[in-house]
Amino acid sequence: MKRAEIISAKGLDGIKTIDELLAAVAENMNVGPSAPKKAPAPQKAQPHKTEELKPEAAAGREAEYSAAGTVDLDGAKLIAGAVRAAAEIIGVSVVTAVVNEGANLVCLEAMDNSYIASVSAAQQKAYTAAALRMPTYKALEESRGGMLDGLTNGSGLLLLAGGEPLFNGKKLIGAVGVSGGTKEQDALLAKTAADVFKALRK
Repeated sequence: MKRAEIISAKGLDGIKTIDELLAAVAENMNVGPSAPKKAPAPQKAQPHKTEELKPEAAAGREAEYSAAGTVDLDGAKLIAGAVRAAAEIIGVSVVTAVVNEGANLVCLEAMDNSYIASVSAAQQKAYTAAALRMPTYKALEESRGGMLDGLTNGSGLLLLAGGEPLFNGKKLIGAVGVSGGTKEQDALLAKTAADVFKALRK
């Protein structure tokens, strides 16, 4: 699945590609080399304050991520914040799970009005992405005649879109799982969060 194929423009208020959503989330979180220097325009009050998503809290933590070789709680909160920001843009309530390199849960966040069933689904998607070291939509494809032919759900594995592994170079350091939207939305949100986290590590 190519980046442009992960998301359909239908019903997403003008967001047509993952790159556009990533740019919008990065701007909201003040992430990346093109982060805006001007003062932000006044915004309506939201349940989650923008300040919570600012990466300043992670300043100087890149070295810690690299040294520890894992995703710690601060990093997991940033990932969950990126998912939340992106989910609010496309208008969906989801549950986000972030695990470390051993697929152990580090952070679990449920947005208001998200599905109860999404709590376990998000955790299983994160576990699957870490265990198989690949996005869960890719794992599903590979289970149908590919390198994972015959692999099925169970034992913590969930072959549904919405899980994304997190790497430091070629080293797995964790994974994120998202559940609550369509398969396209879940895949998009997980990929966006992974890209935001990668940008914060540069």
